[in-house]
Amino acid sequence: MAKFSSLFLTAVLAAVVAGSSSWQVADINLSIVAKDGTKKAEHKLVYPKVISSAEAFAADPTDHLKLSFKVQNNERPHQAMVRFLSKDDQADQIMVAASVKKASGKGRFELDFAKSHKKFKYGTRKYDMTLLVGGPQVEESLQYALGEIEVRGPTSNPPVRAARVQYEVQPEIHHQFRPDQKLINVAISGFFSLLVLSPVAVLIGLWSQLGIKFEPLKALAQNPVDLIMAAVFFGSLTGIEYVFYSYWTHVTLFPVLQYLGVLSAVAIASGRSVLSAVQTRRLKRTEKSDDVNKKEN
Repeated sequence: MAKFSSLFLTAVLAAVVAGSSSWQVADINLSIVAKDGTKKAEHKLVYPKVISSAEAFAADPTDHLKLSFKVQNNERPHQAMVRFLSKDDQADQIMVAASVKKASGKGRFELDFAKSHKKFKYGTRKYDMTLLVGGPQVEESLQYALGEIEVRGPTSNPPVRAARVQYEVQPEIHHQFRPDQKLINVAISGFFSLLVLSPVAVLIGLWSQLGIKFEPLKALAQNPVDLIMAAVFFGSLTGIEYVFYSYWTHVTLFPVLQYLGVLSAVAIASGRSVLSAVQTRRLKRTEKSDDVNKKEN
């Protein structure tokens, strides 16, 4: 008895596996609906029955092709398509069907020939229709040949370009530019220019009250090396300012970086020498003043 039950379970499992090794479809309904909603042709198929060539199944450019079916497998397909294979030149035209509902397993496909006429060639042609159903759960996909359909495309041929293009003079284009923006009053701009320059005037006035001492210049003149280093230092600062001006007006970034690298190195070296000389003279003056104070005391 136990041996019989095990054989029975094995047979049941084999039947289940065999049943799920391919897709099963039923309730296949194929119809052509006119623009006003009336059905021009309808076929209810049972797999693997096909539409016979004797049955008229033709669609006009304004018709709709509708297909409904039901997947009997417990699994649901990943994709379902209808392939139209032209009998003239064997050119594939694949239309993706709507997704199959998970609950009921029903699938629908609708094709509007008025919107997809570019995918079908001009004139009347016959196509072989094939329903394709597949998914990762079932190893073997379904390729169900539904039958033949005659698609009556537009009677007019597509416009053909001329073989030779003639180049001719076109009418002259007159551009209209915007008028120049109005500038502000000269008196107002002059007032604000003076207002911007006023701190410079204040600075010069304060310098005049403090008095300008030329002693550092005299000390530099006594030592030619210090004088040259001071000239190099101020010259490098002037060069850096000119590089910034050139960058603002016409020079690009990479040349500016090169110039700044050279001038900055010169400014650092010469500036350090000048500041050292100034510090040395300051220390000498401090020592002299200390010696004078000691002698007086």
